[in-house]
Amino acid sequence: MNSIQKPLPQSLDAGIDVSRFQGAFAAVILPTLNEEKGLERTISEFPLDTFNGVGHRIVPVIIDGGSTDGTLEVARKWGIPVLKQTSRGKGGAMLEAIRWVYQQGIPFAVVLDADATYPPDRILPTLDLLRRGTDLVIGVRRPVWGPPSDVKDLVHRVGNLVMSYTSSALARRPILDLCSGFWGVSTERFMELGLGDTTFAIEAELVLKSIRRGFSVQQIPVKYRERLGIAKLHAVRDGGQILLTILQYARGAPSSSSPRPVRSAWSRDILSIGLALGAPGAVVECAPTDAAEAADLARFLLRNLPDTRVKVGDFHPVHPARAEMISPARDPRANADLEASPLVVSIPSGSSEVGDPRSMTVSIRNRHRQLTIELPSEAVEPRSGSHPNSAWARAGGRMGSNVPHRETFPSLMVVTSRLNFQLEHQQQALLVANGFRVVAQARTKPPSLKVASNEAVGASPSSSQ
Repeated sequence: MNSIQKPLPQSLDAGIDVSRFQGAFAAVILPTLNEEKGLERTISEFPLDTFNGVGHRIVPVIIDGGSTDGTLEVARKWGIPVLKQTSRGKGGAMLEAIRWVYQQGIPFAVVLDADATYPPDRILPTLDLLRRGTDLVIGVRRPVWGPPSDVKDLVHRVGNLVMSYTSSALARRPILDLCSGFWGVSTERFMELGLGDTTFAIEAELVLKSIRRGFSVQQIPVKYRERLGIAKLHAVRDGGQILLTILQYARGAPSSSSPRPVRSAWSRDILSIGLALGAPGAVVECAPTDAAEAADLARFLLRNLPDTRVKVGDFHPVHPARAEMISPARDPRANADLEASPLVVSIPSGSSEVGDPRSMTVSIRNRHRQLTIELPSEAVEPRSGSHPNSAWARAGGRMGSNVPHRETFPSLMVVTSRLNFQLEHQQQALLVANGFRVVAQARTKPPSLKVASNEAVGASPSSSQ
């Protein structure tokens, strides 16, 4: 009997009204063990008004490992169902909770620590990526992108760096935050992996097995704060277990896997890029004949990039709801020119400043789809080429190279992403980690950068993230 078919202990969901979970699109899982203060703050920040949307209802659930403080009272106050963990350890809680969610027929789950370290503002973007074909979304903690606050923070960062570096070197792929406590997953894919770790190494096993199986894995930035309450992680004991997990599962090429059908992967990739760059919105430019497709793409982006607009032909950008109402130009020649033009998405970088902007282009799927991203001018190399110590070169940029960065030295990019605190460097590191390759654009214009998806240069579908 495999892990999908095993019956769950009856005491796990004792007292829970399982009808609350029927027809749910996703579950948000909070593992707790004496997390009274952290749980209160975490739930209070949930965007609960968006959890009951038609067709994508989201249900929060707690799995508790035997709390003796006021954790359960907080859960009752907010009306959050509580699963009673029958095993031990964080990994055991995750295995039980996601297996229970899967058996309720819920396709997706988002897990975040209940100690208030992760604001819930990345729940909806994570679910949108999962809905569009991603199997696993990893939240890359943002403070690892800045100087440490104290000695304890420094020790934790060094440990995380060692784990991420080792796993990236062995897996030959950039893994920017192997032990993140924020992640989202397809429950079906989770069950297929046959995970068994009951300790804090559960995240490492999940990530590394997903990569080995060729699952679609994306990494997005998340904010990270000081925890409320007492930490449960023991640096030496749990760190050693995580290192053993890396050595066990990071080696070897990806095994064969039946890919899950990917719907609208182009829009998923654009959202991933927008999140990596901290963009407030996007402008989708199109010919009148592509207005419906552009409006559909923009509506998908709106929830997470709220300033998204559509520009049809020569019209000024408008809200997606008005895009399909714009009539084609009367001049047939103008229409012919517009119909021959590609659909283009422009995303300004969140770090752009007033001045002389530069840009890079992300060509996704095929030559008829083009995405332009504005970057600050200091992120661009001079005409003569790329200095090896430049920010974007350390993020994987190579003049004239057609080899994806993850096939060369992904572990070095992990190191430089910790040591270089410039935002534009971190943004480009995320692009590379998600399967995009930074190359130089033709110098017919002011200097710019170009990012091409792996699939666009002939990589296998399983490696195009």
